[in-house]
Amino acid sequence: MLKDKNYAIKLCCISATVIAVITTVVLVTLAFTVFKRHDPDLVLYPTGLAKLQLDDFITQDTITSEMVMSIRNMNHGSFKFENTTSHITYDGELVGWVPILADTIPEDASMNITAYATLRAKKLRENPKAINDIVSGSLNLTATATMRGKMSIMGIKKKGSVQWRIQRFSIEVSSFKNKLNKNN
Repeated sequence: MLKDKNYAIKLCCISATVIAVITTVVLVTLAFTVFKRHDPDLVLYPTGLAKLQLDDFITQDTITSEMVMSIRNMNHGSFKFENTTSHITYDGELVGWVPILADTIPEDASMNITAYATLRAKKLRENPKAINDIVSGSLNLTATATMRGKMSIMGIKKKGSVQWRIQRFSIEVSSFKNKLNKNN
């Protein structure tokens, strides 16, 4: 009788150990594959900036224009980010900003956010290299954004998640170039 009890206890301990090891292996595998945090894809579309007029660039100190940001969250959890500001630089110099309002991006989804970029036209006018780029037909800008927020996977919130992005984009200024050629 005592032998049967010892055998049953050993069998129970071995079974519990095997189940614990299998569960641990499965959870670790999921943590490093499915639940691993991925940076979202962020693409800027300077929709309003493409419609700028030469007169606006010459006469105004700041130009406000619409931009669309497409964000694709590839995580198996939502990302809730705080208010932030994206900075627009030209040749390493700050020439604009884009305020981004707080929002939540659902898990494994895409969303478009409309924001308004403010360009410091006066700062660009003071830069001879920018004038040359405008005359040549394209103004290359860089936008950087740091998005602080919380990632939520299966109701568990991870604090301090930061998404940092750099995006280079160009403003086509062929209308500027055509207008300059007509005046000459």
